Amino acid sequence: MADSTTFTAIWVTCDSPHDYATTRHRFDEQVPLLDQTITLNLVTGNAGWAEVGAEVGRQSGPSGFVALSRLDEGALLSLHGEPVEATQYLVGNPAIAQQVISLNRAACLHAPFPLAIYTDATGTHIVYTRPSSLLGPLGSQAIDEIAAELDDRIMRTVEGACSLP
Repeated sequence: MADSTTFTAIWVTCDSPHDYATTRHRFDEQVPLLDQTITLNLVTGNAGWAEVGAEVGRQSGPSGFVALSRLDEGALLSLHGEPVEATQYLVGNPAIAQQVISLNRAACLHAPFPLAIYTDATGTHIVYTRPSSLLGPLGSQAIDEIAAELDDRIMRTVEGACSLP
């Protein structure tokens, strides 16, 4: 029998004064895509955790985050005939994820956490789900403290990508 938990997730939206390409570029500078080839080499080479941490540190942007995945949804959806500018990310840091997941394995559902950049009729936006709202239902004070730090860090990162020059 499956259990279910109801919780409230909080979306944060930042309206960018820039076009989609500029907003995405500015975000990608802060949160670079983790090189999956290097990740695979670490796993297949059975690297030690210190080596993993050092490599993630080298690949992390000034935010301390990496994009563990980046899906350009708009490229495929635009084939329908209407241009769509939308990119979905999974954002995090494996060292922080390891801390959270070691406290509660269910945290792997939300570490890394989702973020998207998209354009609609009102402009370009960055939207993410506040990590504390995703991890809060786990009921751990230690996780809550880490999640609060993640909230602050991603807010500063997104505001930087959305700021003027």
